[in-house]
Amino acid sequence: MVNLSPAKFIGTTVEEGKKVIWPNRELVIRHTVMVVVTIGIGVLIFAGVDFGFQKLVLLAIK
Repeated sequence: MVNLSPAKFIGTTVEEGKKVIWPNRELVIRHTVMVVVTIGIGVLIFAGVDFGFQKLVLLAIK
């Protein structure tokens, strides 16, 4: 295991943090909308399948 001093660890962390390319506001908003829409579509699909199975079970019980 490497023995790093706390000061060297913090310095290395700051160096790596400066290399990060942060997304701009437009990209974050676009990706957020894509995630929300994808989740909405998934919810509709699972709700439809659940509703279909519910109707099949009720039909089988009668």
